[in-house]
Amino acid sequence: MSSQPSSLSAPAALVRQHDPDRFRFALFAPVLHREAVFTLYAFNHEVAKTRESVSETMIGAIRLQWWRDSIDGIYAGTPRQHEVIGPLAACIAAYGLPRAPFDDLINARERDLEDRPMESLAETEAYLRATTFPLVALLADVLVPDREMELTDLADIAAGHALIGKLRAAAFDESVRRPFLPRTVLEEHGGESRDFAELKADEGARRAVKALAQHAQNLIDRGLTHTGKNPALAPVLLPARQARARIRLLARLDYDPFRPELADHDPLDVWRFWLARLIRRY
Repeated sequence: MSSQPSSLSAPAALVRQHDPDRFRFALFAPVLHREAVFTLYAFNHEVAKTRESVSETMIGAIRLQWWRDSIDGIYAGTPRQHEVIGPLAACIAAYGLPRAPFDDLINARERDLEDRPMESLAETEAYLRATTFPLVALLADVLVPDREMELTDLADIAAGHALIGKLRAAAFDESVRRPFLPRTVLEEHGGESRDFAELKADEGARRAVKALAQHAQNLIDRGLTHTGKNPALAPVLLPARQARARIRLLARLDYDPFRPELADHDPLDVWRFWLARLIRRY
């Protein structure tokens, strides 16, 4: 990893400001591909923030359609003037990226507009995969275009990391009345949905959070089994290292997702990433 440039591109600056975890992951990409990684992360952020950016569901749907039309324009050779779309068009052209993953990422975010918790762990995992796998596929096309590997393992890591991310975001989601975590899992472990909505983690809720964290750990462990140790894949492997550290922190907090320490950024992350990439153990 080289030192951070003094002047960042628009996509890199956007990612640094709004998605600091992925900004750090991108810094470990090969220099040749780093700007493309920033650009894909910036696109992902722009689409993922849709629900938080609008006050009404219909406006969110219009925003997602705007991005679909923007992707249309890129592949038609008439990209819109936008700080992310211009670099994205150049990235797509340079790497010959397929269109389907972009459409899939946009379509997956329609679920965010429903403002209801997931019905089950199965629905939760399906959503997490839908909102992460297309990005993983695009990153793999950039980082290892001549790969001879399945993306299933990388998808497991991404889903596990995203699940921990949703646990960290539980306080925010509940406070703005956009619950995510499945109430069935909460109730199966004896948690009270009303208490959880009031940011109170009773014993049952903590058992439910522990079960979800363990599921994330299992996904990550499974994903790491066959991914190999290609340093070019660091941006999609480092989330495993980060998620495991956060799972350990969650355990120390007695699986209370509302503890403010859980949402803090760990200053040691970047050193863990250096070590992980150096010894190729994620």
